[in-house]
Amino acid sequence: MTELIEPCGLSVAARRTLAPAGREHQHVYRLRSGWCARVRYLRDGGTQVTAILLPGDLVSVRSMLLEVQPEEIATVTACEFDVVSIAKLRKAAASSSLMIRLWWQTLEDERRLHNWLVALGRGCAEERLALLLLDIRGRLALARSIGSNDDEFPWPLTQQDLADILGLTAVHVNRTLQNLRAKGLVEVKSRRARIDVPALHRLAYPLLDIFERNRPEFGAPILAVA
Repeated sequence: MTELIEPCGLSVAARRTLAPAGREHQHVYRLRSGWCARVRYLRDGGTQVTAILLPGDLVSVRSMLLEVQPEEIATVTACEFDVVSIAKLRKAAASSSLMIRLWWQTLEDERRLHNWLVALGRGCAEERLALLLLDIRGRLALARSIGSNDDEFPWPLTQQDLADILGLTAVHVNRTLQNLRAKGLVEVKSRRARIDVPALHRLAYPLLDIFERNRPEFGAPILAVA
């Protein structure tokens, strides 16, 4: 896919729209740095964040098959993107290696979406927040943005962002963070998060899928080799 990238990358400031909902879009992006999100705006004025996108993720892959974006893609922090035109990508999609990469991204998005469906339907506030923290930490570790054993990582999300992701009120999010902090599981300070990874893994375990239950990046214990 590297040979398809446009020579000029794209820089977008924090809290800006990359791809508006309801409009045709002509590019797919690879997120080089920063965080962005898929966002759906509700008729009552509310907001639901459906996915957080991290460095290494492909963004706006749906543009290859859908005429318009079903959700807005917006930056959370300042972001740097590689840019690939849809026309070039469709033409090159006959390459098996490229198709595997695109399929992988689609399936990974679906896997995480199913986790959030379970979380929103069955998880309490503490379990939902634990799942989100582990998801972010695990994906950053897999992308080598942080070390595999790190328990501290960047955290640009506000409490209102968390409310929009978790389907809670900002007041409920604040109370949940305080409860987890009192238990020594989470500390959010100066746009950084520090977590007790094994403890959050145990807390979020009912909401994790088989993949995350067994990966140390998401808090699973590392089994000793006999």
